[in-house]
Amino acid sequence: MKRILTISLLSISGLAMSQQIRYAELQNGVKPKGEFSSYEAKDGSIYKVGDKLKIGIPSNGPEFAAIRTGMMNPTPLLAREAGRETEIKTFFVIGNKSTGLYVHARTKAPTGLIGYGIDLENAIERGEVKSFGMTSDEALAELKKEKDKLDLGLISKEDFEKKKAELAPKIK
Repeated sequence: MKRILTISLLSISGLAMSQQIRYAELQNGVKPKGEFSSYEAKDGSIYKVGDKLKIGIPSNGPEFAAIRTGMMNPTPLLAREAGRETEIKTFFVIGNKSTGLYVHARTKAPTGLIGYGIDLENAIERGEVKSFGMTSDEALAELKKEKDKLDLGLISKEDFEKKKAELAPKIK
């Protein structure tokens, strides 16, 4: 009986940690509970605990707007951290129905003991972290390359239209 109970408890705790948060689901204003092992971003990219994020460039002059460092009194991450990698340790949801719900990632700092707190969607949108997906500018550049290939007769109109349909939702 003890063995069955132990296995059941392990299964339940494993399920709680294996939950995925989805950007689309947060738009209903209902705050999910539990621990989360992955996050599906607005652009469809999936981030998991253990994944490495590459810190991009600061969007607020010499500091990052969507990335903070420190636990008790978080401060904006400074520009000198651009280009570093950081590992996702956990995801959590903050906010409420009136302010909106946001997914934050707590990460390991590449140096030192204090990690980063990252407002993921805001950081992705601002280019402060490199999304697993393409940025709007990258998608536009790729589409322009495909158009050049079409104009040069290197690809068919059908190939171009297929690529355009894939890239268009990523272009803002």
